Amino acid sequence: MAVSTNMRAIDTIKGEILSEVANLYRNLAACDEIEGYDAVREGLATIIAMDYLLAKRLGIGFSAVDGRINELLNIAIDNNHELELEFSDMSELKKHINSR
Repeated sequence: MAVSTNMRAIDTIKGEILSEVANLYRNLAACDEIEGYDAVREGLATIIAMDYLLAKRLGIGFSAVDGRINELLNIAIDNNHELELEFSDMSELKKHINSR
């Protein structure tokens, strides 16, 4: 694939990520009922998917991203991150990633 084509794809993905982050924050600010979380869920899923696609375009494999996320979760767990201590969020996410 031509470098210019890949760069255009990267720019498109970056723009979509930024747009979705802005939409996510708007939706979070507007959510006062549980029904509003559909838009939040949609935004989060889009951001995560686009992040994986950006990694791919940058030459970073999906499994490499998952591996690094696992490493970061281990570090957070070992360092008693507040979200881990109070809610076990890091352990839950690690279990989810490892179960895929």
